Amino acid sequence: MKYNIFIREILVANQSKENKLYTIKFEQRKGYLYVYGQAEKDSFETSLGFWMEIVTYCKENKISKVLVEEDFGTDNSIIDTYEIMTQGQKIGFTGVKIAFVDRQPDQMNTNLFGETVARNRGLIAKVFRSVKEAEKWLLS
Repeated sequence: MKYNIFIREILVANQSKENKLYTIKFEQRKGYLYVYGQAEKDSFETSLGFWMEIVTYCKENKISKVLVEEDFGTDNSIIDTYEIMTQGQKIGFTGVKIAFVDRQPDQMNTNLFGETVARNRGLIAKVFRSVKEAEKWLLS
C-alpha cells in the first residue's frame, strides 16, 4: 500500500516541533490518558503523524485507555480516513481502548466511518459527542 512508506518519514518529521502540522498535549488522568490535538487543517500526513505520536506515547508508558479530543479545522477525505484507520492496527493500537471526541460536529459522519473501519480491524474504538460521554464509556 502506498501509504506504508510514509509512516516512518512522517514520524521522523514530526519529531521536530517546527515541522509539526498540529499541536498535541498529553495529560495523565485517573484511569486513562487524555490527549488534545489541534490543527488548522487536516490531511493524511497530519492525522497519521498525530496518531503515531499517540501510539508511541501509549507504548512507552504502557497505556491501555486513551481519550482523544481533536480540534482540526478541516476534515479528511473518506479515502484518507480509511487509510489512517487501517494503519491503526499495524502501528500498534491493538489492545488499546480509544474514545474519540471531535470539537468539529460537522465532521461526525467521517468520524463514524473511521470508527467502523477501526472496529472492523479489531480495534476498540468509539466516537462521542462529548468528553463526559467518552470518559464514561472509557472507564466502564
